[in-house]
Amino acid sequence: MRNIYLIIAKQIVEEAGRIIKEARETNTFSFEFKEDDTPISSIDQQVQDYMAKRLRDSFEIQVMGEENCEAIDVTKPYWAIDPIDGTWAFITHENTSAINLSLIDGNEVILGIVFNPFTNEFFQTEKGTKSYIGMLTLPLRTNPQVAVVNFKPERSHPIVKTLNQLFKEDKVKKLTSIGGSITYSMCMVAKGAYSNYIAHFDKTANAWDLSAAVLIVRNSGGFVTDLEGRDIDPINHKGFIIASANAQVRDQFLAMVNPLLEC
Repeated sequence: MRNIYLIIAKQIVEEAGRIIKEARETNTFSFEFKEDDTPISSIDQQVQDYMAKRLRDSFEIQVMGEENCEAIDVTKPYWAIDPIDGTWAFITHENTSAINLSLIDGNEVILGIVFNPFTNEFFQTEKGTKSYIGMLTLPLRTNPQVAVVNFKPERSHPIVKTLNQLFKEDKVKKLTSIGGSITYSMCMVAKGAYSNYIAHFDKTANAWDLSAAVLIVRNSGGFVTDLEGRDIDPINHKGFIIASANAQVRDQFLAMVNPLLEC
């Protein structure tokens, strides 16, 4: 994995992580709410500006990011940045935020990085290779059956009732709902900590939302699908996403969930 893009991108993301962690440790940040009622901290824009400048200085490739996104030509390669995925977790001093960075060419994700600066977990991959956390190949452990299922907190969504029913029936050994970064939770599936993760996008996801984590999960031997088991578009998706550690737990989980959702 000596791709020059990955080497330099890794350095940029690690420095961005240092900025985020220092701001949190010193409590030197402010926040407000955007028009869509999602929070943004003063560090989000600072980190995106830093990463965008470093990427532009290093490569002649376009850059787009979540905060004040500039128009780009998507027919040409571009970097996609989410400076803090899980901003509310950052604001509330939880340790489940992450930086997302991906390199996209056409409809393909070429490179993906997800970095949690608070746990120092650095997930990375490239098209056609394996996925890694640090120097270790993913997954770190295998999940032969549905065991630990994580889901994005959605209090009013019927999936919550469905998952609770599976837990009561002992079909799911452990059920957890951890907020913060969706991509970090997806990478925990790639790592082997969870067998499955499920979330729902009411609006169409942007390139910076899922692309890095989808490539990491798939290159670890996992799957990211919709409720019908179809592979999702990592750049443009709306609705459910189910990240599964392997084909066996994907099929098991979908067979458990779908009949209950249809009730």
